[in-house]
Amino acid sequence: MKIVIRQASLSDLSEVSRLFNEYRMFYGQHSDLEACTCFIQERIRNNESLIFIAEWKEQRRESLAAATVMDEKEHESAITAVGLVQIYPSFSSVSMGPIWIINDLYVDSYYRQQGIGRKLMQAVMKQAKEHQIVRITLSTALSNERAQALYTSEGYTQDLSFMYYECNV
Repeated sequence: MKIVIRQASLSDLSEVSRLFNEYRMFYGQHSDLEACTCFIQERIRNNESLIFIAEWKEQRRESLAAATVMDEKEHESAITAVGLVQIYPSFSSVSMGPIWIINDLYVDSYYRQQGIGRKLMQAVMKQAKEHQIVRITLSTALSNERAQALYTSEGYTQDLSFMYYECNV
């Protein structure tokens, strides 16, 4: 298996949108590929987010075949992008510097437990250091213990200093 992490562009729109739709469904939203495509396209076009994708560069027919039944044509075009991370740039007033907010991290269910999420997180950290980002923040569902374990193992700590609030508009 060879996983390649790279920044997504508009040419990756269909794969990124598919993964983003799956991510949203993971969090209980209804499937809406068309809306996901519009949302991702707008983020990329307006340079409002930074998206990295994980690509599976060595197709493993046996692992895909075991996971789901598909014909040859479907298999050839099946999963190219197997994971994504979407980052929203922002700033810290107190630190007076740029920060990144990891808003979305998702790995296709057939490819989990193979280190892909970790590779995505490490790619974000590498890029953050290169761009002199002061801090990376993220949040996850209280019930998402796998993600919490990954974040902790990559050096992220739970914020115990601040309480976060939100208000739907």
